[in-house]
Amino acid sequence: MTTRAESTFTSENSETTPREWTGGSMARTRWLKEFTGDLEGASVVEAIMLQVEPAPGGEAGAIYVGVERFECSLHGRKGSFLLTHNATSLGEETGGEWAIVPGSGRDELTGISGHGEILPDHHFVLEYTLP
Repeated sequence: MTTRAESTFTSENSETTPREWTGGSMARTRWLKEFTGDLEGASVVEAIMLQVEPAPGGEAGAIYVGVERFECSLHGRKGSFLLTHNATSLGEETGGEWAIVPGSGRDELTGISGHGEILPDHHFVLEYTLP
């Protein structure tokens, strides 16, 4: 059975290593996050962020890809797991998604699988299954 979890988070950038090139920039970043809601706990994100300057008459684009490690309680079950996630933006349009890394669940979250969506204003939805 699939269960839906909704939470909000705060984040703090703890490290950024920038690199620039003609037409854009890239940064390796590390974020610390705190979660409240159906998922309660903390995570660490390691991500690569790319920003592209707009072409004449075009819009600026951006993307990031990352890996996130959670230490949390998910609907009362305690443990840890990994997520991969990515997000893109072009002008005002944004979107993001994440997926639980298979086999990464530990303790009461062993065997977890699922995927989710990153929403504006630091909200997320996670659809998951546990054995």
